[in-house]
Amino acid sequence: MKIYLGGHLNFYHPQKGNWLAVELESPARLTEILQAAGIPLGEVHLVVINGEQVDLQEAMISAEAEVKLYPAVGGGK
Repeated sequence: MKIYLGGHLNFYHPQKGNWLAVELESPARLTEILQAAGIPLGEVHLVVINGEQVDLQEAMISAEAEVKLYPAVGGGK
């Protein structure tokens, strides 16, 4: 499966890419996958799985899932 790392989350990708490939043999919690990949959970604000927004803490991922992660947007005065 692949996980899209939006915004500055690609900083945590080993090659600073936007897509992170993950091998899954069985469904797993997204939080465990991200921790193993070195992506801080506190940096992830929005999780979209197969086009539907889900809660990070409850998300279960299968090998067929399309996962997109986005950080909070900040800035301005």
